[in-house]
Amino acid sequence: MGERSLRRRAAIWLAAFCAFYLAFAYLAAPEFWTWRERGFRTQRFEMVTHTPQGIPGDPINVGLVGTEKEVVHAFAVAGWDTADAVTLRTAIDIGESVLFSR
Repeated sequence: MGERSLRRRAAIWLAAFCAFYLAFAYLAAPEFWTWRERGFRTQRFEMVTHTPQGIPGDPINVGLVGTEKEVVHAFAVAGWDTADAVTLRTAIDIGESVLFSR
């Protein structure tokens, strides 16, 4: 078997693997999750995150019940502060604190 034939076979296998991966990752897996989740949502409060496509993600360790205003008020009463909005300045501050161990 010549070197040219070996390269061609390797290229075909690589292309086939990439095509399989793309088809599985972007077509088959999302369809599987959609099909699987159709009949599973029986609880009022699911303790799992969801992607924008509705696919279940990581489990949530704590569930909060109440409106956003009530929850923010409860945390404020407990002495917690709300997080700063994500802006360029806050992103730079976070980066500096990580880089300089502050």
